[in-house]
Amino acid sequence: MIQMLPPEVADAIAAGEVIERPASVVKELVENALDAGALRVSIDVRGAGKTSIRVSDDGAGIPADQLVLAFVRHTTSKLTKIADLLAIQSFGFRGEALASIAAVADVECASGGATVRIRAGEIVEQGAGPLLPGVVIEVRDLFANVPARLKFLKSDATEVAAIKEVVSAFALLHPHVRFHLTIDSRAAVSSGGDGDRRRAIAAVYGPPVAAEMLEMIGMPLIAGMVSQPRLSRGSRDGMVVAVNGRPISARSLVYALEECYQGRLERGRHPLAVIDVGIDPELVDVNVHPAKREVRFRDEGAVFAALQRAVRSALDGSDPFRYRPIDETAVAGAVISGPQLTMHQAPAAVASAETNGHPPNAVLRPIGQAGPGYLVAEGPHGLVLVDQHAAHERVLYNRLLDRLRNGRGASQPLLIPQAVDVDPGLIAAAADHRAELANLGLEYEEFGPRSLRITAVPTELPSGRATAAIQETLAALAENRGDGAIQRAAAALACHSAVRFGDVLDVAEQRRLLADLEAAEESITCPHGRPTRLLVEWQELTRHFRRNY
Repeated sequence: MIQMLPPEVADAIAAGEVIERPASVVKELVENALDAGALRVSIDVRGAGKTSIRVSDDGAGIPADQLVLAFVRHTTSKLTKIADLLAIQSFGFRGEALASIAAVADVECASGGATVRIRAGEIVEQGAGPLLPGVVIEVRDLFANVPARLKFLKSDATEVAAIKEVVSAFALLHPHVRFHLTIDSRAAVSSGGDGDRRRAIAAVYGPPVAAEMLEMIGMPLIAGMVSQPRLSRGSRDGMVVAVNGRPISARSLVYALEECYQGRLERGRHPLAVIDVGIDPELVDVNVHPAKREVRFRDEGAVFAALQRAVRSALDGSDPFRYRPIDETAVAGAVISGPQLTMHQAPAAVASAETNGHPPNAVLRPIGQAGPGYLVAEGPHGLVLVDQHAAHERVLYNRLLDRLRNGRGASQPLLIPQAVDVDPGLIAAAADHRAELANLGLEYEEFGPRSLRITAVPTELPSGRATAAIQETLAALAENRGDGAIQRAAAALACHSAVRFGDVLDVAEQRRLLADLEAAEESITCPHGRPTRLLVEWQELTRHFRRNY
């Protein structure tokens, strides 16, 4: 028999869509504070949020005669008609948050000289209270009346981490607001609220991280900061993406961000970022998810492109030679030795380089080779140690990409075509990218179901490395999809073509490689994301040797 659900059951079901865990409570209450214009928000959490969550702010508050009404479902001050949904500028708008919280907890709220207490959706106490600025709301015994929900919560440590993540995101996105989070009486997040995003990042991640962040300046739609490529994490938990200050989950924007770091970070590493897309509210729909974690853009492609322009502009404008001072024990342990310690000769790509004098406009002056494969050079800021393989790999990779863009390859025909055994899947991948491979300088003919006959290879590829290079290049094509596949293939080809550890470079070859590296775009890393060089600053040497004059 169909029947109307009792109000308390309907409220509990609705609350389940909005309040999933203690962090959901914190999110909703902080959003209410920001909508009220608060500049100070304090959050005190006990028992991982299950025992109590207390949020106080200095915002506009709730009038005394409307305090009870604020806890009635679908009551709100933020919109009045359906047209308002087309241009939402506030965090909240459905009138569900307070009612949902009160349905699954014991809630006490004070504002405007009044106070009300609601337990499991029922008012148990109301009356006059202290005339305080803003709102003070305390949520106790979360999910006590729905014990099944408690069973689905994670460990206390996980729930606390989720709460910290919520508050940290708001602190990073709203640097003009002072946030103070305490967990069981211990400070967890404390931002200054002075409007400086870098200082907000320092409050959340620490000053060393803040110093490595690059600001995106003068870009339409996009505000925020992204990390230098040398600063990365093994997960995406350092990425905060928002629309008009609202933290969201947006796979397309995360993909747009990470694509900008392709070739700058090693696989499995992710940048840190605080990105806020400032867009006309009429061009984005935030009413597509119960918890408002997802949005829908009217023109997602335009936002995607704007984000990539902003990130690439910040990355391209960074100084690739500015490295943090290295540990003094690393400097003390460095041993500089001559090229006689190496055993192999450089491939023709470097050995045939120009040898007449110092290349024009070069900043780095070569000193020699050290260890198994490092170049030592003098620059304006100090000594520069260069990984010769990573550096040459970057130079060759950029050269290959230029050929792809221009549609003109540079290949050397083989007098005797070389047969290479490959899996059928790799043959199919090669066929899908035959034109691009030709632009990279790699030409072939199919030679049976499991073999290719190579007729030409890139001019930089040493003949003895052709088989391994071709197999890895085709594997990169088969393992990747979309626009990134051919870039991965170019990276594999550059890796096999570059000088290796142990290769001897004479002074002229060192000069040419250093000059090429200086001229290269995105030269801070090789195409696989490994660093190409390290700067030991003069001031670091001065400090180490106690030369204080």
